[in-house]
Amino acid sequence: MAKPPDVYEYIGVIHIHTTDSDGSRTHDEIIKMAHKYGLDYLMFADHMTLDNKSKEGWYDKTLVIIGYEHNYDVKDSNHYLIFGLNRTLPGDLKPEMYVKRVRQAGGLGVIAHPDEDRELDKYPPLPWTDWSVSEFDGIEIWNHMSAWLEGLAKGSKIKYLLNPRSLLQAPPKKTLERWDRINLHRNCVGIGSADAHGHRVKLLGIFWKTIFPYEVELCSIRTHVITKQPLPRGFAPAHDEFIHSLKACRAFVSNYRWGDARGFRFWAETPRYYALIGDRITYHPKLKFFVRSPYSAKVILIRNGEKIAEDEGTKVVFNTRGLGCYRVELWRDGKGWIFSNHIHVEKQDAYKSQDSYRTERRNHHGSEKNPRSRSDTRAKKYSRTNKDTGIKNTQNRRNRNLPSKKG
Repeated sequence: MAKPPDVYEYIGVIHIHTTDSDGSRTHDEIIKMAHKYGLDYLMFADHMTLDNKSKEGWYDKTLVIIGYEHNYDVKDSNHYLIFGLNRTLPGDLKPEMYVKRVRQAGGLGVIAHPDEDRELDKYPPLPWTDWSVSEFDGIEIWNHMSAWLEGLAKGSKIKYLLNPRSLLQAPPKKTLERWDRINLHRNCVGIGSADAHGHRVKLLGIFWKTIFPYEVELCSIRTHVITKQPLPRGFAPAHDEFIHSLKACRAFVSNYRWGDARGFRFWAETPRYYALIGDRITYHPKLKFFVRSPYSAKVILIRNGEKIAEDEGTKVVFNTRGLGCYRVELWRDGKGWIFSNHIHVEKQDAYKSQDSYRTERRNHHGSEKNPRSRSDTRAKKYSRTNKDTGIKNTQNRRNRNLPSKKG
């Protein structure tokens, strides 16, 4: 059984609102919660504002990135998460223009809740409608707030008000199918989002209650970002490396409600080469896909949007089925748990030659001989190697006061 390539894993929550727009907590309060739950990063995205952009930086061991949610539209559709810009774009731009401007500025642009569909008068759906655009970097394949509101719309109000995590079965099938189709032609990162607001409502017209608290949202849909080097302690280079990894699709999405996915790995390997999530690799008849999971799960191999193989356990190996875009889904007790980004298997010279791929791999392993930075020391300090699975990952770094499994 092959050993997973050494990588660095950063676990956090994307798409968080604060009191700068329609959230109920401040940046500082939410960052404090992130420390409590051992999150490696937070990505804030308030509506049409970057007023607190200066709060970006390292907070102890948590990287804080502040972008915004661009949501100007006559029908309030076509919401777009934007990171890496220092000022908001004009509110009167059409989707084609704000997507293009983010790309030109070198920022990261992600389509928010692309396929929302519900009948809820007070909270109508806000889908992405302009699919003529093509320069976005990614889409939300799983949005907790969208899933929760759609659960309310179906009539299960009491259940979802009391247990806001219980409805998270899996990402919308329509969104997964769309995401797979896009990746047939180009890289498009799939992320999971909390869309956290910490909504407060008045119950029985008497008292206020936070029905969807941040404490729940930070322990639900998480995006795990994989880097080949540890993030530097300087904010600017750490930010750039982190955004680069997302654009390169080196990520997977998990639902913490069904288990801590820290240490999951998915990679492809031939007798001479390997490819991580987000990479491209030349087809070889002996190419195999490897999966390592921290817990036993049903593992489904998806190729070009179609299920082609299935197995169960903590160590799973699949043979290749030819050229295409491959990803895996892990399910536990009938619930969607982990959804990886794609590995592309293609003809030689489609994007790079075998020689350039060999060089990339050699550089990756050769980097371990370089002097270690402060962040490298940090990653090493909080790592372990599981002799049984071969998984190397950053471990739970502090005592965590996690919510109960209820909810």
